[in-house]
Amino acid sequence: MKDKKSILAFSAGSDSTLIAYILSQVSPNSVLVTIDNNMMPKDFINYTKEKAKELNLKHDVINVNFLKNPEFISNNQKRCYNCRKIMYLKIQELSYFNEYDYFLEGTNLTDLLEDRPGILVRKTYNMTSPLIECGITKNDVFNMIKYLNLTYSHNTTCLATRVKTNEEVSMEKFKLIDEAETYLKKYIKQENIRVRFDSYTATISIDEPLEVLDKNLIKNIRDKLQELGFKKVLLDITGYMKTKLTYNIDNNIYFYKLPYNIDLKRTYENIIENTKLGEESKLNSKTINYEDITIEDNGKISMPETNDFIDKFNKILPSIERKI
Repeated sequence: MKDKKSILAFSAGSDSTLIAYILSQVSPNSVLVTIDNNMMPKDFINYTKEKAKELNLKHDVINVNFLKNPEFISNNQKRCYNCRKIMYLKIQELSYFNEYDYFLEGTNLTDLLEDRPGILVRKTYNMTSPLIECGITKNDVFNMIKYLNLTYSHNTTCLATRVKTNEEVSMEKFKLIDEAETYLKKYIKQENIRVRFDSYTATISIDEPLEVLDKNLIKNIRDKLQELGFKKVLLDITGYMKTKLTYNIDNNIYFYKLPYNIDLKRTYENIIENTKLGEESKLNSKTINYEDITIEDNGKISMPETNDFIDKFNKILPSIERKI
């Protein structure tokens, strides 16, 4: 990216903050663009503005009110995919868009392990994902952020993701969720704090739930959230689930099961086109065989017992295409 001009889709979360910092060092004429879709936490836009100013990078905010769109109000399963399509299209419609060399976004390698259909949009709009191209995992991002002493927002996910799929969303529900999370952050000092919404039942999801099992704290949280408007208040004692690549073993075969089905044809094409992988692959009706790796259409990726499973898996992962 050195000496190139880039446009970065910017949320001020850990991934986009790391990329923005690098741009500030090697490509200061780049621009950060944030979409205000009326479905984000209250302090989201102000934080992106402050971070862009801190990095001395140009920053534009595009306002798109998704709550005027019946599809997003319905909160269906394709919401995230269609949301990103609209956001990235709005960025491409900027009058200066064609003056820039790259259109960047912050997906990292670990994100590809999750059921995130919105990630598919990056290829539709010819976006560059530098963290994926460099094989950078979420843990790598956190290590780099710490090394560079950077601060970032922990509150960059759309509030619609808190509402149960297919339950209609509204500004009233978003305000309730945001107020509940803001209250919890005063008393719970953990990185991930989410209040899940299901017909006015609040389920609190945090990193270490057992740390808050104090009678008085639990009572105060319950009373406050019911005062805000929730009917029931639950605590998810499994904790906030962080994605981590860990393999399973079955008869000396190491494997990992992705949470989505794989488009074998497109995956095969990606492998062939990827100069880092070469052409040692074979496409069958239900599988792809690449070297000693087997990729199944149900999302299972396996290989014979090996000490470098994670390295091999991460090498092939960027070529995997999920079915929509």
